[in-house]
Amino acid sequence: MNKSELVSRLTARLDGDRAKAMAAVNGVLEEIEQSLARGEKVSLLGFGTFDRRERGPRTARNPATGETIQVGASVAPVFRAGAGLRQLLAEAAGTARSVAAQATSAVTAVPAMAAGVTAPAIKAATKATSQGSKAGSKGSSKASSKAGSKASVKAESKAASKAASKAESKAADKARTKTAAGGAGKASNKTGGKSPKKG
Repeated sequence: MNKSELVSRLTARLDGDRAKAMAAVNGVLEEIEQSLARGEKVSLLGFGTFDRRERGPRTARNPATGETIQVGASVAPVFRAGAGLRQLLAEAAGTARSVAAQATSAVTAVPAMAAGVTAPAIKAATKATSQGSKAGSKGSSKASSKAGSKASVKAESKAASKAASKAESKAADKARTKTAAGGAGKASNKTGGKSPKKG
């Protein structure tokens, strides 16, 4: 709340007379200021006390440069809240705390309720996933063993046919060589036993 808003609220209390409200606010503030300037204390029972605090000259240190500086004497206004104001603020804070606690409990209750609803769904999804992965691993192991046996049968038959064809070609080569060698020997025997005829 600023001064204008304070005047507006006071106007509502003074039957809409804004001039009176402005004069009242300004009058109270001026009296407090002048009393403090004269060195007097202003005590408003239940609200608080306006006072002044005087400080003598002192040596201070500049935080940016670290150099020491001399600070002159000063007077500062001080306000100490009264018992009534402190109690009012404590009650307001208690109300605010209870409202905040209710809001917090509501906020924490919503995820708890959501967890209660989603927990069975998560459990079901996890179960379905694990069952799917089990079925998938069973299927993949079946498929891999089937593929492995197919591949081994194929490889065996390929190796057997290769070995058989190799053996056949070897046997055929051997037979040709034998036949050729045997034919040449027979031919030499036929020609070798007879002497050529002279004319």
